[in-house]
Amino acid sequence: MQNKDTLTLRWVKGYTTQNVLFVDDSTICYPCGNFLIFVDTETKEERVLKCETGSIGAFTANSNSKVVAFAEKRLKPSIYVYNFPELSKTAVLTDGAELEYTLLDFSYMGSCFASFSSIPDFTLTIWNWKTGHNLCSKSMMRMQACVLCFNPMNQLQLCLASCDSLLVWNIECCNEFHLLTQVNVELPAEDETMTFHEDFRISPDCSALAYYGPKMLISAQAGLVGEMAKTFVAQELQKTIVQPVSVCWTPTSDLYVGCKKGELLHVDADLHKAVLLAGPAHQSFIIGVGNVPDWPTSTIRMNIYPILEACSVNTLAFSTKGLFTAGKDGKLYCITSKFHNLEVEECWSAASSIRNITFSSDHTSLLIATEEGLAFLYNPLDEADVSTTLNVYSGDFVSAMFLGTGTQYCVSARKLGIMQVWSLKDGKNISTLALPERISAMACCPSSDHVALATETGHIYYANVVTVETPQLIHQVFLHRMAIQSLKYDPEGQFLVAGCSDGYIFSMNAKPSKLFKVFGYTEIKAEILGVSVALNKLRKNVDCLTLSCQSGEHKCHGGTELTMFQLLGEDTAASTYINNRGMMSDVAIKKMSCHNRLPLTSAVHDSEDNLYGFCSQTRSIHKYKIIKDVNNKAFNLILQVKVQAHQLGHGFLHLSQDQEYLASAARDGFIQIRDANSMEINFETQCHSYHSGGVRSVDFSLDRQTVLTTGIHDGTLICFSSKFDTENTLRTKAAIEFSVSTFSLLSQTSKTENKVLDLIEQKHQLDGKEDTHLPISKSSTYSMASVISHGSMSESQRLNDERSTTSLEETWLEIKNKEAIKKDNFHHADVKAHLREGIKKLRQTIHLMMLENERVPPNERLNQHEFNLDLKEQKKLHVEGEEKVAKVRESIEMTNLANQYLREVIKRECWDQMEVKGRMLEAFDSGIAVTNYSKRERSKKDLDLLKQITRQRTIEQIDMKARKDIVETPPKKEEKEEEEAEEDDSKEDENLAVKGSLTYLYGLVNPYLYRQLDLHTKDQKINQIILLQDMIHNIKTDFNKEFDATYKQKEVEISRVNDRNVRIREIIMQLDMDEAVWVPTMSNNEKPERDLEVFESEISAERYLTEEQKAKLEEEFNAEQLRILLAKADNWRERALMDMMGGVLEAKKSDILKMEIAEPLFMVMPDYEWNEEQIRQAKEYTIKDQALSEEKDKYRKEELKICNLLFSLQIEEEVQNRNAQLNFLLAEQKSCVGCKAQVMQDTKMMVDQFRETYDDLVAEDRLLERGFRKEFFDVNAAMVDQLYKIYKRRPKMQTKRAQVATANPFGYWSESASEGHVNLLSSMEELNTTRFKPEHLDQAVWERLCEIRNMKIESEHQVKLKAVTLAEMQTFLQKRIEEDEHCNQMITNYTQDISSLCEIKSQFQMNLMVQLVLKQGQVEVTSDDFISEYNNSILLHKAVVEDLNNTIQLLGEKKVVIMVECKDFKKGIVQLEWEYRKMLMQMDDLHNKIRDILKFTITRQAQMYLREDNYEARVTDHIMVMERSVDGQETFHDRVLLQKRDSIKKLQKQISQLKRDLKTMDQLLKEQHISVSERLHIQEMTATIKPEEEARARFKELMQHRKLVELTKAQVEDINTLRIELEKQRMRTFPVLSDREQQT
Repeated sequence: MQNKDTLTLRWVKGYTTQNVLFVDDSTICYPCGNFLIFVDTETKEERVLKCETGSIGAFTANSNSKVVAFAEKRLKPSIYVYNFPELSKTAVLTDGAELEYTLLDFSYMGSCFASFSSIPDFTLTIWNWKTGHNLCSKSMMRMQACVLCFNPMNQLQLCLASCDSLLVWNIECCNEFHLLTQVNVELPAEDETMTFHEDFRISPDCSALAYYGPKMLISAQAGLVGEMAKTFVAQELQKTIVQPVSVCWTPTSDLYVGCKKGELLHVDADLHKAVLLAGPAHQSFIIGVGNVPDWPTSTIRMNIYPILEACSVNTLAFSTKGLFTAGKDGKLYCITSKFHNLEVEECWSAASSIRNITFSSDHTSLLIATEEGLAFLYNPLDEADVSTTLNVYSGDFVSAMFLGTGTQYCVSARKLGIMQVWSLKDGKNISTLALPERISAMACCPSSDHVALATETGHIYYANVVTVETPQLIHQVFLHRMAIQSLKYDPEGQFLVAGCSDGYIFSMNAKPSKLFKVFGYTEIKAEILGVSVALNKLRKNVDCLTLSCQSGEHKCHGGTELTMFQLLGEDTAASTYINNRGMMSDVAIKKMSCHNRLPLTSAVHDSEDNLYGFCSQTRSIHKYKIIKDVNNKAFNLILQVKVQAHQLGHGFLHLSQDQEYLASAARDGFIQIRDANSMEINFETQCHSYHSGGVRSVDFSLDRQTVLTTGIHDGTLICFSSKFDTENTLRTKAAIEFSVSTFSLLSQTSKTENKVLDLIEQKHQLDGKEDTHLPISKSSTYSMASVISHGSMSESQRLNDERSTTSLEETWLEIKNKEAIKKDNFHHADVKAHLREGIKKLRQTIHLMMLENERVPPNERLNQHEFNLDLKEQKKLHVEGEEKVAKVRESIEMTNLANQYLREVIKRECWDQMEVKGRMLEAFDSGIAVTNYSKRERSKKDLDLLKQITRQRTIEQIDMKARKDIVETPPKKEEKEEEEAEEDDSKEDENLAVKGSLTYLYGLVNPYLYRQLDLHTKDQKINQIILLQDMIHNIKTDFNKEFDATYKQKEVEISRVNDRNVRIREIIMQLDMDEAVWVPTMSNNEKPERDLEVFESEISAERYLTEEQKAKLEEEFNAEQLRILLAKADNWRERALMDMMGGVLEAKKSDILKMEIAEPLFMVMPDYEWNEEQIRQAKEYTIKDQALSEEKDKYRKEELKICNLLFSLQIEEEVQNRNAQLNFLLAEQKSCVGCKAQVMQDTKMMVDQFRETYDDLVAEDRLLERGFRKEFFDVNAAMVDQLYKIYKRRPKMQTKRAQVATANPFGYWSESASEGHVNLLSSMEELNTTRFKPEHLDQAVWERLCEIRNMKIESEHQVKLKAVTLAEMQTFLQKRIEEDEHCNQMITNYTQDISSLCEIKSQFQMNLMVQLVLKQGQVEVTSDDFISEYNNSILLHKAVVEDLNNTIQLLGEKKVVIMVECKDFKKGIVQLEWEYRKMLMQMDDLHNKIRDILKFTITRQAQMYLREDNYEARVTDHIMVMERSVDGQETFHDRVLLQKRDSIKKLQKQISQLKRDLKTMDQLLKEQHISVSERLHIQEMTATIKPEEEARARFKELMQHRKLVELTKAQVEDINTLRIELEKQRMRTFPVLSDREQQT
């Protein structure tokens, strides 16, 4: 059967998270959820536009064009444009974004529309909103734009801003082609300075090289290449820039930019530079302002009073009065110019954060929208004229319900603590009530006009809404210290059930006459998800059902625990039901529980034991039958119906009061209303969006004619009018009867209870003071400012405030517990006194026993804990102590384990993997210490690389030697002897100076090392580093060998000293002297392996040893004693080596590499405190330390070599990075040039084609002008002149203005060309009337004149339009040409930079830094005789100069040989000149012979005879070919002759047939002649026209024909003339083409 139930939208209430804008001068609009709300500022009437596809995303409006646009929220969203007030769809803009649009904006006047999309495309798109066409787009990756605004004075310019950038975009047009070009405005830093930007297009100066090589850009030093190198700024140069949040254009196209922290910027329209005008930290400073309307263009003094506070420039609006600003401080400022000073004036305060301000199109009203849902209209000319336009407030709704019987009003509550009363008829806000706390739940009582509001702190407030215009708080109760999540009234308004988050459920009396008495509570040991209440009229009780989830269950998935109990009216408060602590008996309330297999997010039940549950996992609705056990301790659920519901889970259910309809809602935003019996859907609609969380609450009116819904996060309240199927008479009749009966029952109760509510309210007003249970003021309301400030707090601040206010107040549950304790104490007072006396006596007895225990012997004495009589407590304490000990032990074990792991890691990395362990060798008494070189074993990879380099160097050396032997000439014997002598003299100096180190003195010479003057390439430097590292490794290895020998010698020496100490001790004992014997030992630095072991002496605690450990220690002690005895034996070899050679066989200079001289202890004191002995020791220490330093410097040359090589490699790497960056920029510019060149070529083609069309149009327009007189050939000359004047006449048109002289600072907008043409045509209609017709002019001629004039006007209009378009296209082309030239110039610059960089690299590779070892103490240069500056000097090797001299000598000899060759060559030239003259004369003779030969006549046959070798065969072949062709022609002729004969026969047959037809036609012709003669005769008899009149008419026709012939001839001449002129014009345009046509 077809379903006829419907659901119609009645009204929508809510506020937006976006800006509120004007759509015309008297209407504002804003989005709310899935709807767009329009509010008339004068009548306060509202209109609603619904987005059919879901939630509304970005939104904008234009009051000049009276259009509004919004984007939908979905995949591949579209933008819908509607006009106002018709609200008809104008255009749909598609394919502009993948996920969502973030910004939209209309041009001030015109058809341009801009949109910006976010992730993933970040695209700025320009549309024609009238046609819906995409004009152009530009992608800006990773830009999070926050502001998009068109220039009101130029619809082809707009501004796009983000938190870190400010871009000005220009839309350039070329007929139908559009292009976006950007200008980046550099933002200043917060400290008023400009940020650092490295010019990546500039190469370093290559004219001179610095000592440390060429200085590269910071990006090259950082190793960056590509896009990142363009924007890289070093951390020490980075500054915090201002963050734009709002922009505003001026009539001069300047920009004002408001920033996040209160700064105000001014951007010049021509220079595009930002200047900081004001900020939160500025009092007064000098600024330069240019191009500001009505403000002097000069340096002015800016006095900020009051100063702009932080975050106070979030929105801007410009007018003739000044620049208006506003922000989070809720104040409206106006910045004006007075007497060359810029002043800030506070105009008005909104007492809450201002979201946006905007002017109407006539600039007479300023719309101020706040964050809290208020909107005001401010008159800039009258500051006192401020009116409230919106007062819907913002915030998420908690719930919305019908008040009382639900026929006139409904009530809504928001989380921030605001309760509002609405009219069901038109959605008007009747009143608003503010609470001091956040609301968590709300319920409306059906038996009286009051509302219960539950808070997150555990309070329940009762509001009297009998007088809906002035609701008042009349009572409150503090139930519990946990948030109240559920609040339900039973259908008759007897009980109020509140469910807390921790499982407590409270039952209260819902009637005001009972003062909202709390009956009691029951506890469910689980988190409550929902409460359902149903009235069972048969049992006369109220069944309560709770849905909860256990601790292990996830709340978002739902709960599986169901609990049901009953409330029995007044009997519920009886003592048999409730104990002293307020807890209701489970038996008395028949508390039952059930565990469901599937988790449910919502559960409701009816009076017929039916349960409806929503399962999020299956997204379905289940209908169960409740089956109770006999003992009333549990119940079971039997599944009856299962239906699929919503697409998204976490839904909830709501049952109508007559239990006939079931409403379901979920996160998808849809609501479904079903028949509760059959579970079939009656209707379904989307009222909220899944983007904002879906639907929060649904409520039916008593008559089911109205439905209320609220959203979770969209802040929207929607009222629907429902119309159910009236054909179902039984269901309709039952619904009407239920509604009437329930309404009559509730109305009677409501009248009585409402009187009680009024009495309670009057009592509070008469008392004039606060009630002890009601901390509410006289007015029983809280100011909206306090609620708004409370809602704007952070979550932590709000919780702290609530805890501080509620911690001093006792809850109902705490009061009941105190009362129960007080009653118990009074009832059992005697028993407690008797117990206290007995405990006192027992304490005294135990005290005496403890004193006696102290006197007994220790072995008989008891421990202290044995006197504890409470064995249970003692055992408990013992267990707790054991647990603490176990925890501490576990913590210590884990710490020890971590330390052991760390030890193993350190040992493995720093000890086990070391090939040579690091240790120190200390002198016995001098304080000198030497350390060895700790080394890791070289890897196989390093050794292979070293072998490869060694092999490579061997090949290079062999190759170089071979080349030298081949290229160089062997010197003479005498020269060879001189060179050998010089080489011998300078060999030592060369080795010392060129090699730069003293390693060769120690025999460690690597023959594969490069000379320092030969290190030019990167590979050579890397190879040199590896070879030097190998040499250092060899030095360290040799030193370690000597170190080990010395170390062993020290051990031998210590052993010898210990042996002698034995004898010394014996001598001391014999002499009875008390002197200590010095015992040499090895320190931990000398034996570092000791640090890896823990010795017994290091453990302070006593160690517990087992018997096995004791036996092992004893064995080790005996072995050690035996070793000591053996060591005391005389070792004559070591003793002799120590006495004669000092412990070593050979002393080397490299031993001093690791020597250290200990600084005397007294040197830490100031020098004026030293005595003479200490001064002497300090001088000796200084001399020794200086000498040691000088010796060490000799051995630190190799490391310096490696450092210099590494530095040069780093410079080369920077040069390579810079080269790669320049190549990247060059490739980028080349690709850009290709694209721009293609655009330029296409533009040229379009301009040429359009210019040709324009020329044709101009020629046609001129033709109309010239052909005017020819159009009126039948009018005399005087009248034609008069008609020509009328033809040229145009109506006097005054340029219409877009607006009259008002406060609009953007001046007067002239009408567009199309609008002006339409106005001109409308004015021409008046000129076309007969009032302007000359006298004695035929009406047909006048109409012809009007038609020709209209054609001329239309032609002129088309010419003007084409001319404007052509000018725009030429401008566009010129810009493209300039851009192409700029790109080519950039390519040239980059090419030059690359060449310069190559030159720098070449210079750096040739200008080497070498390390020289000079003789100590030698004076190298005297400043008296020589110049000590070597900036223009070059260091050259001696061999280079000698090679140069040899080369000069060799080149001199070659020059002499060449001069001789030149002499011989000149002789050959003279001889060639004679030969040349001879050949010229021969050439003349040959030319004469050719001329004679050409005069001879040679026939074709002769030519063939001369050309062919076998002329006879050629002739024979030709004859045979001719014979075959003759035979073929004869055969063909015979065939054609037969065909012709057949054709002749057919034609003869046709001729005979035609003759027969002619005879028939002749007969018919005779008959026709007869009939014509008869008709002529009849005509002559009946003719009535006179011959004269016929002659005149004939004459007139002849004259007119003659004139037409003349006119035709004249037009033909004109056309010929025009064609000639057109051909001339084409020849001017295409001269080459015309020349070619003429030549052809």
